[in-house]
Amino acid sequence: MGDWVRDNTCGTCSYFEYAGQYEKGYCSYYRSYYQHDDSCSHYEKRDSYSSGSSGCFLTTACCDFKGLPDNCRELETMRKFRDQYILKQSYGEEMIQGYYKEAPGIVEKIKKSDDSSSILEATYNSVLKIVDLVENEKNDEAVISYMLLLHKLSQI
Repeated sequence: MGDWVRDNTCGTCSYFEYAGQYEKGYCSYYRSYYQHDDSCSHYEKRDSYSSGSSGCFLTTACCDFKGLPDNCRELETMRKFRDQYILKQSYGEEMIQGYYKEAPGIVEKIKKSDDSSSILEATYNSVLKIVDLVENEKNDEAVISYMLLLHKLSQI
C-alpha cells in the first residue's frame, strides 16, 4: 500500500461522513456510499478536530444563548477536552464523528422548539457540570455525562 493510500484515506477526507464501524462511509462530493478508492481525485484533507470554533455544536448553542464569547471557559475547556483527551481514546474518533453527524440536527430541533430557551438553559447547566468534571480530571465521568446529555437531547 503506497503512502498516499495510507495517509489519505476517506476517513481523513473533508467529504467523508462516518456511517458506522462496519459501514461504508458516505462521500458528500460524489453523494454516494463507498469504500476507499485510491483513484479519487477529490480528496481534500479534513481540518482535524483541532481547537477552533468547529465541532462543539451543543456547547456553542448554549454559550450563544447565554451571550458568551467564542473563547469562553466552557467552549475552551470542551475543545481542549475533545482534542487532548477524547481523541486519544480508542473510541475517540468514532465518537466524535458520530457526534458531528448527530449534533447539528439536534441543535436545529432545539432552536425550532417552542421550549428552546428552557432547553438551552438546562443544557448549559449540564455543560457547566461537565466542565467542572473535566477541570477536576474526572474525564471518564465527563464523557459519560456528555453522551447521556446528547442522548437525552436527541429525544426532543
